[in-house]
Amino acid sequence: LAPHAKETVTTINYSLRWPWFENPSNTTFNGAVQIDLCRCPQNLPRPRTANSKTEDHIYSRSKCYGPDVRFHHGSEDLWVCGDEYPNSGQINFPRPGVRYKAGYEAVVGILATCQAVYEEAVGVLYRNRNFLFLSGPCPRGRFQAYATRVFLSRLSPFARANITSLSIISLPYEEDANIKDAEDSYLDLAGYIQLCLPSFQTLCVNLWNEKMGTAAKSFGRVFEKNGVEILLS
Repeated sequence: LAPHAKETVTTINYSLRWPWFENPSNTTFNGAVQIDLCRCPQNLPRPRTANSKTEDHIYSRSKCYGPDVRFHHGSEDLWVCGDEYPNSGQINFPRPGVRYKAGYEAVVGILATCQAVYEEAVGVLYRNRNFLFLSGPCPRGRFQAYATRVFLSRLSPFARANITSLSIISLPYEEDANIKDAEDSYLDLAGYIQLCLPSFQTLCVNLWNEKMGTAAKSFGRVFEKNGVEILLS
């Protein structure tokens, strides 16, 4: 969470792990077609387990299992968007986050005090904050919209009901190397927001590359009739 009570932008760092790839590397997301071999069970009616033998295949986002997402703790090295981030491509350009003096950190342990305190504190921690999800230095497809949805799905329904604002960085490679896959992921996230975030008000889209314009319009198609404001920057 944001380290200072007066801040409205909350950057949450995450990292990805690809348990089904043969050899995840910088070449996995080099072009429109991901070229690393994948051994996931794909979307079969009766999925196999990780220990079952599967045929090698080229990774396909629409058919294959996604990465595992780990969200970073405040004690780890953290990253935020720097001035050069809009120029990110296959390699992104975050800058190290600045740590605040002791005493400014959000004390999330208070949430465990009792139900009444939990319900009051959750509103302070989540409502009217603009959540931005950012990987550290990462050369591959960074699956930002995917990670955003994973984070939201791990919150309690009560906490999700207090989410009012999210940010998306709309750049090639920020979601995926394939812009069509990015469009599908945006539609998936927008549908989840519409279904599971009843208090949602504002989506901030950092459209830093004109190639992503068509994909970013996916949000407008979902939100045009339900009062969600979309801010482009």
